Amino acid sequence: MEFLSKHRVFASGDLDEGANFAGQVWERNRSIKTDDLRYGIRWNQLDMEKIGFSYIEHDCAVDLTAQGPLSDHFRIFFHEDGSIGHTVNGKKFDSHAGNAVTHAPDTDLHLDINPFKLLLLTVDAGVIRIGMQQRFRKVPEFSNWVGSLPDSARLATMRSMAKWMASEAERDGSPIAAPGNSRMHAQRLLLSLIVECLSETSPIGFETVLDISRAQVRRAEEWIDAHLTDAIGIDEVAAATGVGVRSLQQYFKRVHDCSPYEFLIRRRLEAARQKLLVATPETTVTAIATDLGFFELGRFAERYRHRFAETPSTTLARGRGVRKP
Repeated sequence: MEFLSKHRVFASGDLDEGANFAGQVWERNRSIKTDDLRYGIRWNQLDMEKIGFSYIEHDCAVDLTAQGPLSDHFRIFFHEDGSIGHTVNGKKFDSHAGNAVTHAPDTDLHLDINPFKLLLLTVDAGVIRIGMQQRFRKVPEFSNWVGSLPDSARLATMRSMAKWMASEAERDGSPIAAPGNSRMHAQRLLLSLIVECLSETSPIGFETVLDISRAQVRRAEEWIDAHLTDAIGIDEVAAATGVGVRSLQQYFKRVHDCSPYEFLIRRRLEAARQKLLVATPETTVTAIATDLGFFELGRFAERYRHRFAETPSTTLARGRGVRKP
């Protein structure tokens, strides 16, 4: 499957042209072709407000060395096909369809590239730093976050979310195809997943887990209620409450038997129900859902039905019926 086909920014069969292009949008590099196949590269790219998506197809084996430390970005490789051998600060690992890997800023890079097709995520390191500062007593060196990401349900969700966003960005009428609240919600969720996956690779001794008061949890609940339509994640909730992410997660689990994110979803579902029950003739399920950050409408309907034992459209019809004379 090709992602971002409407966002083709480069295609060439010339190695020097490919290296020059990559030096402009990725890293300055020295590339040497190492097989007899004709060189070919196709690069599709969409830069959203907080995350960059690149879909790259590469047709032959190339030896690539970045000229200088990597720039101030994290990059995550999700292969559709093929493989790449990575050497980052002397650490060797491979990326392929069954193994997602990450690069961190300020590291040296060498790649042994085989033919591949992959979706590449790029995130400014400043965004990652903010999330990590909410999670750790002392933020580990970025070199801790280089290499293969641990296989987990969270990583599977992140991969699925990234592919969904790259596909939806191409679809006419998609709530995330253009800048707006829905796209910010989607990016916020993906960023939270990225930070959580990176956190799983960090030394346990760096984590901060402190007991917090019921008053602090109440402040978190009130802050969530006041920002239901905003593109927020657990990092913003923790910062507004003045506690660490791990502590907040632990206490919400104890008090509400759910994570802060699940609590936010519950509150948004309740808000959606209230809006549907006072609907005007112009009101649509889609408008209410996307305003509250539910950009995957099928998933929204499933969650709504599970919580309220009816579909959003059923609630909407009843809400409109209340207004009939």
